[in-house]
Amino acid sequence: MTTCSDVTATSFDPYGEPVGEDRTTHMVQGDRRARNAAIAIFWTLALTLTAGRVYLNDQPLGHALILAKTQIGAFVTAIR
Repeated sequence: MTTCSDVTATSFDPYGEPVGEDRTTHMVQGDRRARNAAIAIFWTLALTLTAGRVYLNDQPLGHALILAKTQIGAFVTAIR
């Protein structure tokens, strides 16, 4: 009977890919900052869009269309 004491057990990630011993689990400080910045930007954008949607749903459709039409008209005349 042979023993395999020198062979390490292979572990797998959730997608079935083998995870080797050479992978480092520690993140570099710059990577951590970039990840935190991306998370902050994502949630800021998500909350802004949600708040804007809630705010715009309170206005009647006719009023919103008139307001949009005047804003587009003002923008077009400012370009000329």
